[in-house]
Amino acid sequence: MMNPSAIFLGIGSAALVLILLLLWHWINSPSRRIARLHKKLLAGELTSRSERTDWDFEIKLDAAGFTVVPRSDSAGSAISLQWDSVIEATAYKRDLFAIDQVCIAFRCIDDSEVEVHEQMKGWTELCDALPIRLPGSPAWKDWFIQITVPAFEPKPTTLFRRDMPISESKLDQGLP
Repeated sequence: MMNPSAIFLGIGSAALVLILLLLWHWINSPSRRIARLHKKLLAGELTSRSERTDWDFEIKLDAAGFTVVPRSDSAGSAISLQWDSVIEATAYKRDLFAIDQVCIAFRCIDDSEVEVHEQMKGWTELCDALPIRLPGSPAWKDWFIQITVPAFEPKPTTLFRRDMPISESKLDQGLP
């Protein structure tokens, strides 16, 4: 038969381990890590974003717009977009089962759409250019956390919308 003080010592040790595990989990919880990241972003302490080297596509920017270029022959052909043809830009995330992929869809005057995502080389430069090239678009640090939390929800967010005069509408251009 066990000594009652040994039983209390065992229960107390187990309770202490459980409390320490819960405390560790709370300190390192994803929501607290994201809150710390958001705080650093807003304070301007986090300016660099990691770069990859195994890109399938590259976003090449210029003053007039950007081009999405495949980096392998099997990935398709290049797609170009002019800044002045963009009527709407929407950021969202796509659920890829184990991770989310942050995307931006650009809708143009002719109703075509170009989608880019964070797994493309040049993504960082494109996100930095949005407030300059599409006036009124928020900076990356102001929208990224808003659409990424909580995980696995699309959370579409309009970054830019151009109010077109009636003379520039699709109907006036004879488009369907």
